[in-house]
Amino acid sequence: MGIDLRWEDENGEQLAELLDQRSLVARFLPPEQAQDFPCMRFVDPYGDTVFNQPQITQLVLELERLSGQKHEPEVDRHLRAVLEFVRKAAGSVHTYIRFYGD
Repeated sequence: MGIDLRWEDENGEQLAELLDQRSLVARFLPPEQAQDFPCMRFVDPYGDTVFNQPQITQLVLELERLSGQKHEPEVDRHLRAVLEFVRKAAGSVHTYIRFYGD
């Protein structure tokens, strides 16, 4: 099982979802020691990780940097989908991005 993303409101209601059926998110996550990825390095593949609006702005920057790196085509396509998904949530008050690990 992969790391699914959900865009949620302040009550935890799902606004949108991006599934990771082929476990591709884990293949572009930076290691926990990667100080230059202050948000993405804390995505827990085995638990849930929530980002608020100020963090989502940083998350977009980190995903953009990751998308500039070399990945297999399938991983790259999913990374771009994750980036677009997170961008849609940016600036939407009282909403959150949640990564659901397995």
